[in-house]
Amino acid sequence: MYRVPFINRFVELSVLDREYSRDGFSLIVVYGRRRIGKTRLLWEWVRDKPCIYFIASQIPYRELSREFSMEVMRQLGVYVSSDDIVSSIRELAGLNKKLVIVLDEFQYIVESNPTFPSRLMKLIDTVLNRSCLKLVLCGSSVSFFEKHLLGYRSPLFGRRTCTIRLGFLRLVEAHGFLEKLSPVDLLRAYSIVGGTPAYLSHVYGSSSLREVVYRVVSPGNPLVDEAYNLLRQEVREPKTYMSILYALSHGYNTPVEISRVTGVDPRNIGKYLEVLSELDIVVKKTPLGFRRGSRIFFRDQYFRFWFKFIHRLRRQIELGYVDEVLDYILENIDEHTSQAFTQFIEDHLMEFNRLGLLKAKPIEYGSWWYKGYEIDLIVREPGKTTVFIEAKWSRGRIIDGIHVLKYLEKKSRHTGLHSPINQYLVFYREITDLEKPVYRVDESRVIIDYSKIYPKIRMLIDGIRQNTSI
Repeated sequence: MYRVPFINRFVELSVLDREYSRDGFSLIVVYGRRRIGKTRLLWEWVRDKPCIYFIASQIPYRELSREFSMEVMRQLGVYVSSDDIVSSIRELAGLNKKLVIVLDEFQYIVESNPTFPSRLMKLIDTVLNRSCLKLVLCGSSVSFFEKHLLGYRSPLFGRRTCTIRLGFLRLVEAHGFLEKLSPVDLLRAYSIVGGTPAYLSHVYGSSSLREVVYRVVSPGNPLVDEAYNLLRQEVREPKTYMSILYALSHGYNTPVEISRVTGVDPRNIGKYLEVLSELDIVVKKTPLGFRRGSRIFFRDQYFRFWFKFIHRLRRQIELGYVDEVLDYILENIDEHTSQAFTQFIEDHLMEFNRLGLLKAKPIEYGSWWYKGYEIDLIVREPGKTTVFIEAKWSRGRIIDGIHVLKYLEKKSRHTGLHSPINQYLVFYREITDLEKPVYRVDESRVIIDYSKIYPKIRMLIDGIRQNTSI
C-alpha cells in the first residue's frame, strides 16, 4: 500500500486551531465511528504543539494510571503521580503552560472507573478552569459519547467548549485519495469505498477504476471482511444486524418489510435500526413534508457495496477468482452508483447554490415519494423557493433532459411543496451534445452535466479554503 498523507479535514483542523488559540482552559470532545480518522486528525493537529497523547485500553484503572504517568514522562519528560489520572492532570495544570492532553478511547477509562467523569468535573470547576490546558476527550463509542458524556445528566454537561462528531468525507473532500481518476470514475469509486478515510487509504493512488475494485476484492485485503468485523466490534448480535443489512441491500427498505423478511420482532426492529443509524451505516428518511411513511437507506456507501457485491461473491473471492468477480462488479457498477449520485448532489447543495445553479438556499431538503411518484431530491427555502431535482446516472442528450424536466414538473404538482418561485433541475452523468457544464432551457429549468460541473465545484472549494479561516 502507498504511504497515505493526511488528506483534508480542513474545517475540523480550523476548529481545533481556534480552540488552541483562545485563552484559558478548553474541554474538547472528538468522537465518531471506528476508522473515521479521529486519531489521525488529532495527531495532525498536535504535531507541532506540546502534548500528552494517551490511548486508553481495556485494563484496570490502576494500570491505566501507571501507563498515563509513563506517557507523560516519555512525551514531556515530567514526573507525575502514577496512582490516578485525575491527580496527574492536576499536576500538569500546575505547570502553568499551554499544553494539550488527549485522552483517546476515553470510554475505556470510564469503564475502568465509572466515577472518573464526576471527579474530572470537580477538577475542571476547581482547578482547570483557571489553567490554560486543552483537554481532549476522544473515542469511537458513539452511543457512549452521545448518551452518557454529552447528555444533560452527564457530570461534564455544559463544560465542553468544543464538540466535533467526525463523519464521512464528502466526494470532493475524498478526491485527494484518488486524484488520478476522472470525475465519473471518482464517483464510481466513492460508491465502492465511501467517505471513510481508513477505507479510502486502501485504494489511495489508484490510476483506474479497475485498480480500485481489484484492491478492494483481492483476498487478504481488510475491506473484504471489514463490514462484518466492524459489526462484531460494535454490536452484540452481529448476525441479526447482518440479516437486516442484507435485506436492505435486496430492496426491502421499510421497517415492516425488513422485519418480515428477517424474522425480527416488529416491536424490536426500531432498536436495531437506531443502532445502525448511530453507527452511520443507515439513515431513516421520511418524504419531505411528511412525518410518516419512512424508508431506510444505506448511509455508508462501503457497506452498501459490501452487501450488494462482496457478501454475495465472497466464496469466489476466497477461491481466488478475482478476475471474474472484478468483471461482474464493473459490469454492474453504474446501477450501483446511481444512489451515490443522488447522495453526491445532496452533500454538495451549498456548492451548487454558490455556483448560482440552485436558486434556493438548502434550508430544508430531502427525497419525496407518494402513491407511485418519486422525486430524488427537493430543496426548499420556505416561503421563497422550491427546487425539484432528478439525478440520472447515465449519458443523455439535451432533448432527453428536456423530457425529464417536463415529467419532473408534472410530478411536482403532487407534492404540495410549490413556492412563489419553483425551479427544476436534472443532473446527468454526461450530456453527449453539450460542451458546457450547464444548459438552461429557461430561467426555471436547467440541465447539468456532472462530469463537467465537478471541476468547478473543486475550484470553488479550493478558493473558499484559501480565503477563509474559521
